[in-house]
Amino acid sequence: MIIKRLLFLLIIFNSVFYFYSDQAKNWDKEKEKAEKLYNSGKFDEAIILFREINMSSNSEKLIAETYFWLAMAYIEINKLSQAETNLEYYLANYKSTGLNYQEAVYQKGRLLFLQEEYQSSIYQFNHFIETYPSHKLVSNAYYWIGECLYALGQFDDSAYYFHIVLEKYPNAIKTEASNYKLRLIEHKKSELALQNLLKWSQEQYLSALSEFRVKEKTMKEALEKYKKGENLEDKEEVTAVIDSDELKRLQDDNQILKQKIEELEKIIEYLKGEVSDQSIMDKLKQLELKERLLENKEATLNILEKELREREQELGKK
Repeated sequence: MIIKRLLFLLIIFNSVFYFYSDQAKNWDKEKEKAEKLYNSGKFDEAIILFREINMSSNSEKLIAETYFWLAMAYIEINKLSQAETNLEYYLANYKSTGLNYQEAVYQKGRLLFLQEEYQSSIYQFNHFIETYPSHKLVSNAYYWIGECLYALGQFDDSAYYFHIVLEKYPNAIKTEASNYKLRLIEHKKSELALQNLLKWSQEQYLSALSEFRVKEKTMKEALEKYKKGENLEDKEEVTAVIDSDELKRLQDDNQILKQKIEELEKIIEYLKGEVSDQSIMDKLKQLELKERLLENKEATLNILEKELREREQELGKK
């Protein structure tokens, strides 16, 4: 009997403790702290706090948004499978109530890009643009479609979307990045054109050389027959062995081929100088440095964007 009473009191005590501890802890403020940690780049700390809110809060509204923020934080630390789990759960369960649902649709496209699922990412960004054409992230969506196409090697299509960003959204956050990518595309296209020209010249050279060797062999055989014919008593038989006009024609053809081969050799040497391995390596190093600089600029712009979003939310509360 005493044991039963003790168990009953223990249950009552635990219930009261959890009730008051939940009341004492303001989970709305905890969520604000977690978002500040996220915006200041302390993603691991933010994840711990968002998970605590998710497990301990009684507010369904708060719990819902933790899935979105957990997905965002996991993306930032490159834990893409965990990000996908949280983002998919948020999209599947909070379409009508999620405060960040529209952005979550956009972030799914970005996540697919990071997972190198470029075709799926393009589909997702197009879905976002069609569904929420007035959203502030539409310009970013166009930019990421361009990035997907660039990754697939479809440079002309990629450039089309970067031009959309520049022409329709000149003040967008991705304007500078789009400008840079367009310059990079032009560089790559000119480099590919040189490489293709070199390849074409080499193929043409080999074809001309092969033709020259065949005709040279034919001419040598004809000369051998001609020399043998000089020792024959019957001059009519000499004429039958070889026609001197045919021999002259072969000599003329070979001379033309020799000139063509010489010209092609000069072109090939010039192109090799233009697209030498060292030249390409130097250009790639420059591009790599530019890309790193651009990534740093984009990271700074993203931080500024998050700060502006925070200020907008604070102003909305006032």
